Amino acid sequence: MIIKEIKLDSFRSYEFLEIPINKGITLFYGDNGSGKSSIIESIYFSLTGKSFRTNDTNQLIQNTKNQAQSLLVFEDGKTIKITKKKDNKAHILQNRGEKTDNFTKLVKKHPNCLIENKEFFFTTANPEQKRNFLNKILFYVEQPNAILLNEVKKIILQRAGCLKNNDFNQIKYWDEQLIDIEPKVTKLNESLCEKINNYLKNSSLTTVFEEKNPWIKDLNIKYDPGYDKSFNFSDILAKNFDKDRIMKRTSEGPHKRSFNIFLKNTSASEVLSRGQQKIISIIFHLIQREIIIEHTNLTPILLMDDISSELDKENANLMLKYLINNSVQTIMTSISFSHFIEHNEVFLFHVEHNGEHSNVK
Repeated sequence: MIIKEIKLDSFRSYEFLEIPINKGITLFYGDNGSGKSSIIESIYFSLTGKSFRTNDTNQLIQNTKNQAQSLLVFEDGKTIKITKKKDNKAHILQNRGEKTDNFTKLVKKHPNCLIENKEFFFTTANPEQKRNFLNKILFYVEQPNAILLNEVKKIILQRAGCLKNNDFNQIKYWDEQLIDIEPKVTKLNESLCEKINNYLKNSSLTTVFEEKNPWIKDLNIKYDPGYDKSFNFSDILAKNFDKDRIMKRTSEGPHKRSFNIFLKNTSASEVLSRGQQKIISIIFHLIQREIIIEHTNLTPILLMDDISSELDKENANLMLKYLINNSVQTIMTSISFSHFIEHNEVFLFHVEHNGEHSNVK
Protein backbone atom coordinates (compact mmCIF):
# COMPACT_ATOMS: atom_id res chain seq x y z
CA MET A 1 0.00 0.00 0.00
CA ILE A 2 1.12 3.55 -0.74
CA ILE A 3 1.14 6.01 2.16
CA LYS A 4 -0.48 9.30 1.17
CA GLU A 5 -0.41 11.30 4.41
CA ILE A 6 0.97 11.26 7.96
CA LYS A 7 -0.66 12.93 10.97
CA LEU A 8 0.96 13.11 14.41
CA ASP A 9 -0.38 14.40 17.71
CA SER A 10 1.91 14.84 20.74
CA PHE A 11 4.43 12.43 19.21
CA ARG A 12 8.00 13.12 20.37
CA SER A 13 8.74 16.78 19.56
CA TYR A 14 5.67 17.18 17.31
CA GLU A 15 2.74 18.89 18.99
CA PHE A 16 0.84 18.37 15.74
CA LEU A 17 1.97 17.41 12.26
CA GLU A 18 -0.01 16.85 9.07
CA ILE A 19 2.16 16.23 6.03
CA PRO A 20 1.57 14.71 2.56
CA ILE A 21 3.83 11.86 1.42
CA ASN A 22 4.98 11.34 -2.15
CA LYS A 23 4.23 7.94 -3.67
CA GLY A 24 7.86 7.97 -4.80
CA ILE A 25 10.62 9.47 -2.64
CA THR A 26 10.09 11.87 0.27
CA LEU A 27 13.14 13.38 2.01
CA PHE A 28 13.06 15.14 5.37
CA TYR A 29 16.26 17.11 5.94
CA GLY A 30 17.53 19.27 8.80
CA ASP A 31 20.09 19.57 11.57
CA ASN A 32 20.80 16.84 14.09
CA GLY A 33 18.13 16.87 16.79
CA SER A 34 15.61 18.69 14.63
CA GLY A 35 13.08 15.82 14.67
CA LYS A 36 13.73 14.12 11.33
CA SER A 37 14.14 10.62 12.72
CA SER A 38 10.92 10.98 14.72
CA ILE A 39 8.96 11.02 11.45
CA ILE A 40 10.54 7.75 10.32
CA GLU A 41 9.99 6.40 13.84
CA SER A 42 6.29 7.36 13.76
CA ILE A 43 5.73 5.42 10.53
CA TYR A 44 7.58 2.40 11.88
CA PHE A 45 5.56 2.63 15.10
CA SER A 46 2.30 2.87 13.16
CA LEU A 47 3.13 -0.32 11.23
CA THR A 48 4.69 -2.41 14.01
CA GLY A 49 3.78 -0.96 17.41
CA LYS A 50 7.50 -0.69 18.16
CA SER A 51 10.20 1.97 18.09
CA PHE A 52 13.64 1.36 16.61
CA ARG A 53 15.10 3.98 18.97
CA THR A 54 13.85 2.84 22.37
CA ASN A 55 12.27 -0.15 24.08
CA ASP A 56 10.16 2.20 26.23
CA THR A 57 7.37 3.50 24.00
CA ASN A 58 6.31 5.90 26.77
CA GLN A 59 9.18 8.04 25.48
CA LEU A 60 7.19 8.65 22.28
CA ILE A 61 4.70 10.76 24.27
CA GLN A 62 5.47 14.44 24.86
CA ASN A 63 6.42 15.15 28.47
CA THR A 64 3.37 17.29 29.22
CA LYS A 65 0.87 14.95 27.53
CA ASN A 66 -0.77 11.68 28.51
CA GLN A 67 -0.93 10.12 25.08
CA ALA A 68 0.52 10.26 21.57
CA GLN A 69 -1.23 9.42 18.31
CA SER A 70 -0.06 8.62 14.80
CA LEU A 71 -2.25 8.27 11.72
CA LEU A 72 -1.28 6.87 8.32
CA VAL A 73 -3.62 7.53 5.41
CA PHE A 74 -3.12 5.28 2.39
CA GLU A 75 -3.72 5.99 -1.27
CA ASP A 76 -6.85 3.82 -1.32
CA GLY A 77 -8.37 5.76 1.61
CA LYS A 78 -7.66 3.12 4.26
CA THR A 79 -6.06 4.22 7.50
CA ILE A 80 -4.06 3.00 10.49
CA LYS A 81 -4.34 5.00 13.70
CA ILE A 82 -2.23 4.15 16.75
CA THR A 83 -2.95 5.64 20.17
CA LYS A 84 -0.32 5.20 22.85
CA LYS A 85 -1.29 6.18 26.41
CA LYS A 86 1.30 6.30 29.17
CA ASP A 87 1.96 2.90 30.74
CA ASN A 88 -0.59 1.24 28.43
CA LYS A 89 -0.30 -0.90 25.34
CA ALA A 90 -0.71 0.85 22.01
CA HIS A 91 -4.26 0.76 20.65
CA ILE A 92 -4.83 0.07 16.93
CA LEU A 93 -7.73 1.45 14.91
CA GLN A 94 -7.86 0.57 11.21
CA ASN A 95 -9.98 2.16 8.50
CA ARG A 96 -11.52 4.64 10.96
CA GLY A 97 -13.43 1.99 12.89
CA GLU A 98 -11.95 -1.51 12.53
CA LYS A 99 -10.29 -2.37 15.85
CA THR A 100 -7.49 -4.87 16.31
CA ASP A 101 -5.06 -5.57 19.12
CA ASN A 102 -2.78 -7.77 17.04
CA PHE A 103 0.30 -6.06 15.65
CA THR A 104 1.46 -9.36 14.11
CA LYS A 105 -1.47 -9.26 11.69
CA LEU A 106 -0.76 -5.61 10.97
CA VAL A 107 2.89 -6.32 10.21
CA LYS A 108 1.95 -9.16 7.86
CA LYS A 109 -0.32 -6.87 5.83
CA HIS A 110 1.99 -3.82 5.84
CA PRO A 111 5.66 -4.83 5.59
CA ASN A 112 8.42 -2.27 5.77
CA CYS A 113 12.17 -2.36 5.26
CA LEU A 114 13.94 -0.11 7.73
CA ILE A 115 17.54 1.06 7.34
CA GLU A 116 18.72 3.03 10.33
CA ASN A 117 22.14 4.00 11.63
CA LYS A 118 23.00 0.83 13.54
CA GLU A 119 21.89 -1.27 10.55
CA PHE A 120 23.92 0.64 7.98
CA PHE A 121 27.05 -1.38 8.63
CA PHE A 122 26.23 -5.07 8.35
CA THR A 123 29.90 -5.86 8.04
CA THR A 124 30.46 -4.87 11.69
CA ALA A 125 26.94 -5.51 13.01
CA ASN A 126 26.51 -7.84 15.96
CA PRO A 127 25.01 -11.32 15.40
CA GLU A 128 21.63 -10.27 16.80
CA GLN A 129 21.22 -7.54 14.16
CA LYS A 130 22.13 -9.97 11.37
CA ARG A 131 19.86 -12.62 12.85
CA ASN A 132 16.95 -10.14 12.93
CA PHE A 133 17.59 -9.40 9.26
CA LEU A 134 17.24 -13.10 8.38
CA ASN A 135 14.27 -13.57 10.70
CA LYS A 136 12.35 -10.73 9.07
CA ILE A 137 12.62 -12.37 5.65
CA LEU A 138 11.62 -15.75 7.08
CA PHE A 139 8.59 -14.14 8.75
CA TYR A 140 7.20 -13.23 5.32
CA VAL A 141 8.47 -15.92 2.96
CA GLU A 142 8.67 -19.08 5.09
CA GLN A 143 5.82 -18.68 7.56
CA PRO A 144 5.49 -22.39 8.52
CA ASN A 145 9.24 -22.62 9.02
CA ALA A 146 9.31 -19.33 10.93
CA ILE A 147 7.40 -21.22 13.64
CA LEU A 148 10.58 -23.28 13.94
CA LEU A 149 12.40 -20.20 15.22
CA ASN A 150 9.81 -19.73 17.95
CA GLU A 151 10.41 -23.32 18.99
CA VAL A 152 14.12 -22.58 19.29
CA LYS A 153 13.33 -19.64 21.59
CA LYS A 154 11.09 -21.85 23.72
CA ILE A 155 13.74 -24.57 24.04
CA ILE A 156 16.49 -22.09 24.90
CA LEU A 157 14.25 -20.44 27.49
CA GLN A 158 13.35 -23.76 29.10
CA ARG A 159 16.98 -24.88 29.12
CA ALA A 160 18.04 -21.59 30.73
CA GLY A 161 15.38 -22.11 33.40
CA CYS A 162 16.80 -25.53 34.18
CA LEU A 163 20.31 -24.11 34.40
CA LYS A 164 19.20 -21.34 36.76
CA ASN A 165 17.29 -23.75 38.99
CA ASN A 166 19.99 -26.45 38.90
CA ASP A 167 17.37 -28.82 37.48
CA PHE A 168 19.90 -30.94 35.66
CA ASN A 169 17.54 -33.89 35.25
CA GLN A 170 15.50 -31.87 32.74
CA ILE A 171 18.55 -30.61 30.86
CA LYS A 172 18.87 -33.88 28.92
CA TYR A 173 15.33 -33.54 27.57
CA TRP A 174 15.87 -29.99 26.32
CA ASP A 175 19.30 -30.93 24.93
CA GLU A 176 17.60 -33.62 22.84
CA GLN A 177 15.01 -31.11 21.64
CA LEU A 178 17.73 -28.64 20.67
CA ILE A 179 19.85 -31.28 18.93
CA ASP A 180 16.79 -32.40 16.95
CA ILE A 181 15.77 -28.92 15.80
CA GLU A 182 19.25 -27.56 15.00
CA PRO A 183 19.66 -29.23 11.53
CA LYS A 184 16.24 -27.94 10.47
CA VAL A 185 17.13 -24.37 11.48
CA THR A 186 20.50 -24.60 9.75
CA LYS A 187 18.97 -25.95 6.53
CA LEU A 188 16.35 -23.19 6.51
CA ASN A 189 18.88 -20.40 7.02
CA GLU A 190 21.45 -21.84 4.61
CA SER A 191 18.76 -21.89 1.95
CA LEU A 192 17.92 -18.25 2.66
CA CYS A 193 21.60 -17.22 2.50
CA GLU A 194 21.89 -19.05 -0.82
CA LYS A 195 18.88 -17.09 -2.10
CA ILE A 196 20.51 -13.80 -1.02
CA ASN A 197 23.72 -14.80 -2.80
CA ASN A 198 21.71 -15.54 -5.96
CA TYR A 199 20.23 -12.05 -5.76
CA LEU A 200 23.72 -10.60 -5.33
CA LYS A 201 24.84 -12.39 -8.49
CA ASN A 202 21.76 -12.00 -10.69
CA SER A 203 19.61 -9.09 -9.51
CA SER A 204 19.26 -5.93 -11.59
CA LEU A 205 19.74 -4.11 -8.27
CA THR A 206 23.40 -5.08 -7.97
CA THR A 207 23.91 -4.28 -11.66
CA VAL A 208 22.89 -0.68 -10.94
CA PHE A 209 25.49 -0.29 -8.18
CA GLU A 210 28.24 -2.19 -10.05
CA GLU A 211 28.46 0.79 -12.40
CA LYS A 212 30.60 2.54 -9.80
CA ASN A 213 31.40 -0.40 -7.51
CA PRO A 214 32.76 -3.34 -9.54
CA TRP A 215 33.78 -5.10 -6.30
CA ILE A 216 30.10 -5.93 -5.68
CA LYS A 217 30.32 -8.88 -8.09
CA ASP A 218 32.67 -10.58 -5.61
CA LEU A 219 30.30 -10.08 -2.68
CA ASN A 220 28.87 -13.13 -0.90
CA ILE A 221 27.58 -14.18 2.51
CA LYS A 222 28.22 -17.34 4.51
CA TYR A 223 25.85 -18.67 7.13
CA ASP A 224 27.13 -18.98 10.70
CA PRO A 225 25.09 -21.61 12.61
CA GLY A 226 26.05 -20.21 16.00
CA TYR A 227 28.65 -22.85 16.84
CA ASP A 228 31.79 -24.45 15.38
CA LYS A 229 30.56 -26.66 12.51
CA SER A 230 33.72 -28.76 12.63
CA PHE A 231 32.17 -30.46 15.70
CA ASN A 232 28.87 -32.27 16.15
CA PHE A 233 26.38 -30.01 17.87
CA SER A 234 25.71 -32.67 20.53
CA ASP A 235 29.41 -32.63 21.38
CA ILE A 236 29.32 -28.83 21.60
CA LEU A 237 26.52 -28.96 24.16
CA ALA A 238 28.39 -31.56 26.20
CA LYS A 239 31.65 -29.61 26.04
CA ASN A 240 29.94 -26.36 27.12
CA PHE A 241 27.87 -27.84 29.94
CA ASP A 242 30.06 -26.63 32.81
CA LYS A 243 30.33 -23.17 31.29
CA ASP A 244 26.58 -23.02 30.63
CA ARG A 245 25.88 -24.12 34.21
CA ILE A 246 27.97 -21.25 35.55
CA MET A 247 26.62 -18.66 33.11
CA LYS A 248 23.01 -19.94 33.45
CA ARG A 249 22.48 -19.83 29.70
CA THR A 250 23.21 -21.75 26.49
CA SER A 251 26.41 -20.29 25.08
CA GLU A 252 26.32 -21.82 21.58
CA GLY A 253 23.59 -23.04 19.27
CA PRO A 254 21.04 -22.03 16.61
CA HIS A 255 19.80 -19.15 18.78
CA LYS A 256 23.21 -17.54 18.10
CA ARG A 257 23.04 -17.96 14.32
CA SER A 258 24.28 -15.16 12.08
CA PHE A 259 26.06 -14.61 8.76
CA ASN A 260 29.35 -13.13 7.62
CA ILE A 261 30.02 -10.97 4.56
CA PHE A 262 32.97 -11.60 2.26
CA LEU A 263 34.60 -10.26 -0.87
CA LYS A 264 35.64 -13.58 -2.35
CA ASN A 265 37.25 -15.13 0.75
CA THR A 266 38.20 -11.96 2.62
CA SER A 267 36.03 -10.36 5.29
CA ALA A 268 34.39 -7.29 3.73
CA SER A 269 35.06 -5.20 6.86
CA GLU A 270 38.81 -5.63 6.34
CA VAL A 271 38.95 -4.27 2.80
CA LEU A 272 36.05 -1.85 2.32
CA SER A 273 35.65 1.75 3.43
CA ARG A 274 32.70 2.75 5.61
CA GLY A 275 31.05 4.32 2.59
CA GLN A 276 31.34 1.04 0.69
CA GLN A 277 30.06 -0.89 3.70
CA LYS A 278 27.04 1.42 3.79
CA ILE A 279 26.36 0.56 0.14
CA ILE A 280 26.36 -3.13 1.11
CA SER A 281 23.73 -2.51 3.79
CA ILE A 282 21.53 -0.56 1.39
CA ILE A 283 21.79 -3.38 -1.16
CA PHE A 284 20.97 -6.02 1.46
CA HIS A 285 17.83 -4.21 2.60
CA LEU A 286 16.71 -3.70 -0.98
CA ILE A 287 17.28 -7.42 -1.59
CA GLN A 288 15.23 -8.11 1.54
CA ARG A 289 12.45 -6.02 0.01
CA GLU A 290 12.66 -7.83 -3.36
CA ILE A 291 12.47 -11.26 -1.70
CA ILE A 292 9.39 -10.21 0.31
CA ILE A 293 7.72 -8.96 -2.88
CA GLU A 294 8.61 -12.17 -4.72
CA HIS A 295 7.00 -14.39 -2.09
CA THR A 296 4.03 -12.31 -0.93
CA ASN A 297 3.10 -9.83 -3.71
CA LEU A 298 3.15 -7.18 -0.97
CA THR A 299 5.18 -4.02 -1.58
CA PRO A 300 7.13 -2.98 1.53
CA ILE A 301 7.67 0.70 2.12
CA LEU A 302 11.34 1.66 2.46
CA LEU A 303 12.37 3.73 5.50
CA MET A 304 15.90 5.16 5.51
CA ASP A 305 17.24 7.21 8.41
CA ASP A 306 20.31 9.48 7.98
CA ILE A 307 20.91 8.31 4.43
CA SER A 308 23.51 10.86 3.28
CA SER A 309 26.04 10.13 6.03
CA GLU A 310 29.16 8.60 4.40
CA LEU A 311 27.34 8.06 1.10
CA ASP A 312 28.93 9.99 -1.77
CA LYS A 313 26.88 11.77 -4.40
CA GLU A 314 27.56 9.24 -7.18
CA ASN A 315 26.32 6.30 -5.12
CA ALA A 316 23.38 8.37 -3.88
CA ASN A 317 22.45 8.95 -7.52
CA LEU A 318 22.71 5.23 -8.28
CA MET A 319 20.46 4.45 -5.32
CA LEU A 320 17.92 7.06 -6.44
CA LYS A 321 18.07 5.66 -9.97
CA TYR A 322 17.06 2.24 -8.69
CA LEU A 323 14.34 3.57 -6.37
CA ILE A 324 12.82 5.81 -9.05
CA ASN A 325 12.97 3.22 -11.86
CA ASN A 326 11.37 0.59 -9.63
CA SER A 327 8.70 2.91 -8.16
CA VAL A 328 9.80 2.21 -4.57
CA GLN A 329 7.94 4.39 -2.07
CA THR A 330 10.76 5.64 0.13
CA ILE A 331 10.73 7.95 3.12
CA MET A 332 14.20 9.06 4.15
CA THR A 333 16.00 11.57 6.34
CA SER A 334 19.28 13.40 5.86
CA ILE A 335 21.23 16.25 7.39
CA SER A 336 21.94 17.59 3.90
CA PHE A 337 19.78 17.68 0.78
CA SER A 338 22.66 18.38 -1.63
CA HIS A 339 22.72 14.79 -2.99
CA PHE A 340 19.02 14.98 -3.86
CA ILE A 341 18.29 18.53 -5.00
CA GLU A 342 18.83 17.73 -8.70
CA HIS A 343 16.11 15.07 -8.74
CA ASN A 344 12.62 16.39 -9.44
CA GLU A 345 11.19 13.04 -8.33
CA VAL A 346 12.32 13.66 -4.74
CA PHE A 347 9.93 15.67 -2.54
CA LEU A 348 11.90 17.76 -0.03
CA PHE A 349 10.76 18.92 3.42
CA HIS A 350 12.85 20.98 5.83
CA VAL A 351 12.61 20.06 9.52
CA GLU A 352 13.37 22.69 12.18
CA HIS A 353 13.38 22.54 15.98
CA ASN A 354 12.16 25.62 17.85
CA GLY A 355 12.08 25.51 21.62
CA GLU A 356 10.56 22.15 22.55
CA HIS A 357 8.75 21.54 19.28
CA SER A 358 9.63 20.50 15.71
CA ASN A 359 8.12 21.92 12.55
CA VAL A 360 8.17 20.76 8.93
CA LYS A 361 8.21 23.19 6.00
